[in-house]
Amino acid sequence: MAQVAGQEIYRAWHAADKVAFDALHMPTSSEQQETDNQILILAKGVIDYLDVKAIRKLPGADPKGTTINCIEAWVKKLGEDPTPLISPLRLLQGLRSTGVAHPRGKDWQVTLVRAGLDELQPDEQFVKVVELTADALDALAELADRHEADTQS
Repeated sequence: MAQVAGQEIYRAWHAADKVAFDALHMPTSSEQQETDNQILILAKGVIDYLDVKAIRKLPGADPKGTTINCIEAWVKKLGEDPTPLISPLRLLQGLRSTGVAHPRGKDWQVTLVRAGLDELQPDEQFVKVVELTADALDALAELADRHEADTQS
């Protein structure tokens, strides 16, 4: 999903962030700190580097909307069910926002429970989040490719 509707949707990487993302790995222990670090890097690379200005130009997107909301609106505009494509991105952002980047509170536990991650060890949670995120990004890329092919036909 590097390009959608002829637009690059990721901003250029800062060198330090690129090094960190390239070193992204599955946690080697169940320590929360290691998982937290990996979630921050994953969220930064997958969500924070999205170019919101380009995303807001997608069909159906709100020109003032947030990145994930704009992607969701685009998916709806294309007539697809946004839930399986957007929920993993919201989960990743939610894990970052409710506990990894900020003090953990009740929202952290709510996020884990909603995603069915509350019974897993931190490293297992991360593996599940990576799987869900990868599946969502693959599906979004396929949707973009199909839409691009349809508009060129």
